[in-house]
Amino acid sequence: MNHLNEGLTGKVVAITGASGYIGSAIVRSLANYSVKIIRISRKKLDPQFGINDWVLDLTTLSSWVKIVNEVDIIFHLSSNTSIYEAEKNPKDSLEANLLPISHLVTASKKMSRIPRVIFASTATVYGMKSDFPVKESDEVNPITVYDKHKLLAEEQLIFATQKNIISAIILRLANVYGPSINESMASDRGILSKITRMKFEGKKLYVYGNGLYLRDYVYIDDVVEAFLYSSIMINNSCIYNVASGYGTSIKDVFSLISSEVEMLTELTGIIEFKEWPKEVNDIEKRNFIGSNELLKLSSDWRPKVFLNQGIHQLVSHYAEEYIQNEIS
Repeated sequence: MNHLNEGLTGKVVAITGASGYIGSAIVRSLANYSVKIIRISRKKLDPQFGINDWVLDLTTLSSWVKIVNEVDIIFHLSSNTSIYEAEKNPKDSLEANLLPISHLVTASKKMSRIPRVIFASTATVYGMKSDFPVKESDEVNPITVYDKHKLLAEEQLIFATQKNIISAIILRLANVYGPSINESMASDRGILSKITRMKFEGKKLYVYGNGLYLRDYVYIDDVVEAFLYSSIMINNSCIYNVASGYGTSIKDVFSLISSEVEMLTELTGIIEFKEWPKEVNDIEKRNFIGSNELLKLSSDWRPKVFLNQGIHQLVSHYAEEYIQNEIS
């Protein structure tokens, strides 16, 4: 905390996608530091005391000139987050991922300023892996439109960093879970939150396939800390995994949520298995465990919340809403 305080004090920090799942959690955490916070979004947000709001179109150069001129640290999270939306509208996905980066680089050249940029990428750019844990040096093999566009954005940021135009850190996020101010709007994101809600609502829980696919679940608070540490650390590399380093099957994590909810309510039920839908993308059938050693070596970051504790906190968060509603 002291190291972060020293590194962040006096900085002007902008968060694109500030109203999103991770972006809103970063804003909340930054309120604990002596920084100027600028939330950037496409539409007007509900005002918060001490926080500046800019409504900008990030696909225009003028927006990035304004940002680069005033901001020291940019947390760039604004983009489409759905694999399936990217498949339906590849042109829109490409523009949403690449135009902002291109304009950011151009604005930095124009203003002769070198902002620190932390870019939210995804561990799914590695594709289908069988050797674990996956390291940053392992080959990437994106198999979705979404991941291909993320990788193109990464390449732009790396090239601009090598040319000393910007100072970029790319965070490849594993499966992020846990309560935040805002939930993910994409149907294929925030699955554990959706499953928790379904359990509280007494709905059946379904697992596709055999449920044995491994995921690396990393808690939202640990992810936020990874962004904060990345904003102040020396660039030993451009790319870092943000992962717990452990793999848990989808079936087991659904069972863990179900058990936690049942301990607080009278709800019971079994988890049922379903065949995969025909239209499902193969990336859903991946296994993944990420190495977090590089990030730990390069900063003071450590994952602090293990899965059992994180699921307990997730369920407790939704329990306040559902159990209170029942009482009232």
